[in-house]
Amino acid sequence: MFERQTDVGKIHFSQGVIERIIKDAIDGCDGRVFLNRYKGKYMGMVPGGDYAAVETDQGLDITVYVVITFGASIGKYSKQMLEYIYDNVEKVMGERPHHVKIVITGVQSKKDIARRHVEITE
Repeated sequence: MFERQTDVGKIHFSQGVIERIIKDAIDGCDGRVFLNRYKGKYMGMVPGGDYAAVETDQGLDITVYVVITFGASIGKYSKQMLEYIYDNVEKVMGERPHHVKIVITGVQSKKDIARRHVEITE
């Protein structure tokens, strides 16, 4: 649970808020990007397994673990996801995240997922 202090009191945000923003960012990638476990094993959306959101002294740090399909532009889709997450967390929580990182844990071909570890930040 994340807290924000406002003029009228504290607002509490659940992990589900961050999950929804991440899921919407992935959905905007034309079916070319999928959430993945941090260990590189595809499991679907599992709370805490395919992303990490941690409150630090500097603000909210978000890490998202994904697999991208072969031939998809890593630069295009990672930039699109980063912008979406930064903008929507700021809209919902009233504060821009301190740090957002997309970690590509693999590239999916027709049959297999080739393991990778590519970290992209803004």
